[in-house]
Amino acid sequence: MASILRMFLQLCAMLAVAASLASCSDRPGPNLLHPVVGAAGVGTPIKVLVATTRQRSDTDSLDFTNKRNFGLSYEQYSISIPPNHLPGKIEWPSSPPGDPARNFVVTSASELDESGFNRALFAGKKGGGDVVVFIHGYNTNYQEAVYRVAQLSKDSGFPGAVVAFAWPSMGTLTGYVADREASTYSRDYFETFLNDLARAPGVKRIHIIAHSMGNWLTVETLRQAKMRGNSAFLPKLGEVFLMSPDIDVTVFRTQLDAIGKLNEPITVGVSRDDRALGASQRLAGDVPRVGNVLLEDPKAQAAIQHYGLRVIDMSDSKSIDSMNHSKFVSILPALNEVAKNDTMVARGNPVSRTGVFVVDTAGTILTAPLRLGEAVLGQ
Repeated sequence: MASILRMFLQLCAMLAVAASLASCSDRPGPNLLHPVVGAAGVGTPIKVLVATTRQRSDTDSLDFTNKRNFGLSYEQYSISIPPNHLPGKIEWPSSPPGDPARNFVVTSASELDESGFNRALFAGKKGGGDVVVFIHGYNTNYQEAVYRVAQLSKDSGFPGAVVAFAWPSMGTLTGYVADREASTYSRDYFETFLNDLARAPGVKRIHIIAHSMGNWLTVETLRQAKMRGNSAFLPKLGEVFLMSPDIDVTVFRTQLDAIGKLNEPITVGVSRDDRALGASQRLAGDVPRVGNVLLEDPKAQAAIQHYGLRVIDMSDSKSIDSMNHSKFVSILPALNEVAKNDTMVARGNPVSRTGVFVVDTAGTILTAPLRLGEAVLGQ
């Protein structure tokens, strides 16, 4: 009973800290995904495709709830990015529908089936063949996930298809445990989606960017796919970016043992001052999370070589949130360069190799001495 009470008090403390540091502005409502008439042509249009395990609303077909769907749903949006857009930011409307000259607004939205989703992947794209799939984290509602992917697509300048995989997060501070279960619930559907994506016409490589609790869903999916041994997406898997992973480091070691080495080194983004992961660590019995491991530990080289990791220390970079939990947004251009792996190898860029690298305050990835938390190594 005492341990249960202690865990409850830790959870309350974590939520109190998060609430005090969170923005005072209202969270965006689902009506921000309703198309704004006459907005097209004002800003820069960005196409966002979505695969989701959320249930569609019974009252409005354009809205998705935080309930779990038995199957995948697909959606396509055109989102207009305003001329005054600043990299890393989402210029949210203060109230719907928003001003396309100053805010992100949706100009079109349409429901798709799987075949329509596949046709839409590279429609209007020059070149093609590469797909980036973004998996959001805890306390994220559907519209936040969609707008974040639009922002990431705009700021990275990625020429291929950009997809959001939206799992049914509660979108509330008190939903941490429910979110953990919802992300686990979605792993079979995520594997199915990746396999279907790999079979879609024109798809050559699939890159994954996961954030926070979305890493649990991602790594568990990779683990079961490697254990299954016949998942269609694995031969086409490109870069895997695990940003600020909310995963127990000892569990991560067992996951990596099952996953083994992939086509490219797994990239892990960590930060010592990640306050959200610090709270998660306290809630989890003070077991470190992968995203906030102590980088000064000397037993690094063997761990990195054993698991074939590329670790990026984001501690010196700026975050868009006061919890220092979303630093990957500001270093996205550097991550986009990492994704151009073949070109980088040809130029002798060291970031194409495994090891530990540091992001400076300007968002540039620099080489650094090999050093990674002892907890990942498990010694």
